[in-house]
Amino acid sequence: DEYGSNIAPQNENQRELPISPYSCAKVASTHFLQMLYRTEKFPVVILRLFLVYGPQQGNERFIPQIIKGCLNDDKFPVSHGAQLRDFCYIDDIVEAIFLSMKNEHCFGEVINIASGEAICIKEVVKTIQKLIGFGDPQFGQIPYRVEENIELYADISKANKLLNWSPKITLQDGLEETIKFETDYSA
Repeated sequence: DEYGSNIAPQNENQRELPISPYSCAKVASTHFLQMLYRTEKFPVVILRLFLVYGPQQGNERFIPQIIKGCLNDDKFPVSHGAQLRDFCYIDDIVEAIFLSMKNEHCFGEVINIASGEAICIKEVVKTIQKLIGFGDPQFGQIPYRVEENIELYADISKANKLLNWSPKITLQDGLEETIKFETDYSA
C-alpha cells in the first residue's frame, strides 16, 4: 500500500503515496531506517513484500478465505475481481529475505519482492475453485475498497539485479501446496 495509486508495475523509484495510516507508518519507518543507514551505516534493507501466501496463513487473508469457502462448498461473496495483484509464495519470500541479509550491496535499499506477474483476482478465485472442484463465489457482492488501486503489481528487476533472485514457485504450484495443507489440516 506504500505505492498507493502509482502506475503499475510499481517500482522502487516511485514516490510513495500511502493510502492508510498503516501504509503511512510503513513509509515513515522506511525513511527512518534509510536515515539510520545514511548517518550511522546501520545495516538495513527494506523489502516491500507484495501479496505473500502459503500454508498456515491467517484465515482473515484473501487466499485462505477463498480456499475455505471452496472446501466447504459455500456460496461466498467476492468483488467483481478485476483488480490486478501480485502473489508470491512464502518459500520464495523467505529465500529473498535470507539473500538480502547476506548482501551488503543491498544495505539502505528498498527492494520489491513479488512474483513480478500480474493476475486478476477473479482468475485466482476461479483457479482455486477449479483445483478444489467446488465452491460458489458470488462475484460482484463485495464493493471495491475506497481509493483501491486496481493495478498493484511489482517490478522486481531490482531484486533480480541486487539479490540475483527471482521466484521459483508458480502461482499454480503454490496454490496446490496451500490447498493441500488446508485439506490435510482440516481433516
